[in-house]
Amino acid sequence: MTETAVPKMTDRLDNARADVPPNGDVPPDWFATAFGELYPVVYAHRTEEAALPEAEFACAKTELGPQDCALDLCCGTGRHMVHLLRRAARVTGADYSPDLLRRARGTLGAGTVLVRADMRRLPFHAQFDVVFSFFTSFGYFADEEDNRQAAREMARVLKPGGRLFMDYMNAGHDVPRLVASSERDVGIRRILERRWYDGVFHRVNKTIEVLRDGRTEARMTESVRAYEYGELAALLGNAGLEVVRTFGACDGRAFDADAPRLILLAVKRPEA
Repeated sequence: MTETAVPKMTDRLDNARADVPPNGDVPPDWFATAFGELYPVVYAHRTEEAALPEAEFACAKTELGPQDCALDLCCGTGRHMVHLLRRAARVTGADYSPDLLRRARGTLGAGTVLVRADMRRLPFHAQFDVVFSFFTSFGYFADEEDNRQAAREMARVLKPGGRLFMDYMNAGHDVPRLVASSERDVGIRRILERRWYDGVFHRVNKTIEVLRDGRTEARMTESVRAYEYGELAALLGNAGLEVVRTFGACDGRAFDADAPRLILLAVKRPEA
């Protein structure tokens, strides 16, 4: 693996909309209820088939081999994990949502190692060669120290020299392009979504209302810290993870301000 220069980014967030509800409207523990039984309905387009090229790219860049042990952190329903299992000696899935883990169990089978865990307190030791973090599964916590602790935990459970693959939003791309509201149909349900960027707390927020037969079936909220490249690389660095490569998508394109994703490949420093 060769190091890449830190991309020179233009900060676009200062001009993003902040004249919207404050982050106080978002419960700090929003993640405790957001990933329930209807989460796979809201994100029905996030399928195993869609996850295949993402998983293949991640496996190639981390050089995941048949002798390796890997952790799919925030594995959800297991749509990436089903592909990772074909590449590594052992893959463990961890998620906070019992509903998503139950679905993952049905997909992956009874023999698969799936663990309910809080990413701030992972029940593992330094046992993994690779940790995967797909689909912006970081920056959930309103308290910045909690996000730093989650990064430290990712480093702690890696073996020295272990690799982290993190697929994250590109804040400079996504925030100025936020669609304030949208509606769509998924089967018999209608999904109403409202999005805003909180410029005080630097978070991308979304409220979701699920309607069935014209009546509200569920409401949920999502909130993710909009880290820019330098912030996220520094946060990981302070946790003992050195960013060695960046990508702008799972097709291998270069990362820049217009890239759709911020993908980081980091290595655990020996002394961490």
